[in-house]
Amino acid sequence: MIRIARHLACLLAACAIAGQASGRDPDPDGWGIVTSQPITVAGHEFCRSFITAWLDKPGSDRYTIAIRERPSARWGTLVWVEYGPRRVLQVQLPPTRTALRALGENAAESAYQAVLDIERQRTLILDADLAPDEF
Repeated sequence: MIRIARHLACLLAACAIAGQASGRDPDPDGWGIVTSQPITVAGHEFCRSFITAWLDKPGSDRYTIAIRERPSARWGTLVWVEYGPRRVLQVQLPPTRTALRALGENAAESAYQAVLDIERQRTLILDADLAPDEF
């Protein structure tokens, strides 16, 4: 339990430092966190370029997303981005590392647009039978 609390404190401190380093004040209404679990070198490089491009998007600091990776010797490395209970993006990483930077930047744009679409749907659909995360 103490390890989890320390890890969460480190994540929050890193978010605050990242917001100060980018010259933007974090949004007081929402604190978005980007978590990643890269396993391979390609996954680390993809996550690095994705997160850099994600933080450059306006308002991206309001959304909490998770980047997951599943390496496979047979099928290659699969990376996906989750926003809440939804998988908003899924990418198969190429075997060469030369295209990973551009792929990460393009993936960040696609994931950002998908998150914005989900948020637009939440504001438009009002149903008493559905919880906010069930849209």
